[in-house]
Amino acid sequence: MEWDDPDDVVDASTEGEASPARISPRPVSGSKCTNLVGAFHAMNSSIRSSTRTFARPAGRSAWLAALLLSIGFLPGCGGDAGTEPQKAEPASKGGSTLKDRQLVKATPTPATPVGDEPPIRIEPTVLDFGFIAPDTPVRGSVKLINRSDEDLLILAAEPSCKCTTLDDIGGTVIPAGGSIDLGAELDATPNIGTKSASIKILVDGYPVVKVLDLKAEIALPIRPIPTLINAVQQQSRQGRIVVESIDGVPFSICSFHGMPPEFLGFNPGSDAPRNKYILTYDLDRLVEPYPRYLVIETDREDVPVVDVYLRHESTLPKLNRSLQVSGGFRFPLGRLAPGESTELEIPFKSIARSIATVISARSEITADLIGTRTEETGDGIITYALVRITPSEDFRGVLYSPIEIVSAGGDSAVINVFGIVVPEGEDCAGPMLPGTEG
Repeated sequence: MEWDDPDDVVDASTEGEASPARISPRPVSGSKCTNLVGAFHAMNSSIRSSTRTFARPAGRSAWLAALLLSIGFLPGCGGDAGTEPQKAEPASKGGSTLKDRQLVKATPTPATPVGDEPPIRIEPTVLDFGFIAPDTPVRGSVKLINRSDEDLLILAAEPSCKCTTLDDIGGTVIPAGGSIDLGAELDATPNIGTKSASIKILVDGYPVVKVLDLKAEIALPIRPIPTLINAVQQQSRQGRIVVESIDGVPFSICSFHGMPPEFLGFNPGSDAPRNKYILTYDLDRLVEPYPRYLVIETDREDVPVVDVYLRHESTLPKLNRSLQVSGGFRFPLGRLAPGESTELEIPFKSIARSIATVISARSEITADLIGTRTEETGDGIITYALVRITPSEDFRGVLYSPIEIVSAGGDSAVINVFGIVVPEGEDCAGPMLPGTEG
């Protein structure tokens, strides 16, 4: 399961938390089943031999997990054969090696019930990273505790998302009653919102994987709830947005996408600032095509703008695989003074032609291409376009503009930049004049 991402060009509604599930067997019949079982046991015997000293062979986890997944962990093999590999004999309780752990040769006998998931307790049960800032990697760990009186061999541990990096514990033995640590690092995205993933742990002799759930919330010190409004097919045209500070510090909301904010249960003229507000919104007050992000202005210097992703037919990006944006379409600029410039890097996946120029969709916002650079990553070569954004000297208020990036071959891609332009010495820009909203 990939991180659910509101910036995907397809539907990316938040998934529920993962739960342990039995792997469904793939039907394999006749001699093919026998061959797969034989191949599995030969491979497993080789692994046992190589782990007699409890070394952790590099790279074994990935190819072993792939093979096991491709054959459905061989439970029964399906078809009319009705066979399944038998569990390994338990190790002697006093042993510290795998010498007396021998596989029983698989024979075409009727399938027998297999126990549930491996006797491993995970502490904590969920790896919760809590609130983390956008683009900020974070690391955590859990303990895998062997609740049985037999040694347990970890065959593989695989994350469901490329953004999660694990310690390689494939080939590690957890002694009876003992434990090991499993560390994981989350490479956070630039997109705000709740994220979830899982880690599947495969243990020798158990066809059911042990699942560890991961969760995090990518958030600024002030967060909106919800972070996404799904307005596709005339849904959610009116509604409410809770805006709160996760550190409890009071703040003020100055504008809602350049318009006066409409509060529930709060009077800005008489009530003191709070750490939580309820805003109402009405999409009928906006003109299509809608902005991809609704920008909420605050008076906090560290969080001058809070954004809510507006998913609508007019806001879904058009993919161009010859010039494909990498990592999402959200590019906040923060707070600027009139005429002040800021620079940002826009990443692209394996572009077909070099990037030639950039174009701003608004006349009062200037966009200039400063240069490009490339970086080799695990996902291929990423090209970064360095772009300078400058509002005009007489501009103030919500800065929101689509920026078109054009390659030498004529391919183009569009991203959205947003921020707030506030004159020096002022806390807020406040509502803009009618017709000047982004």
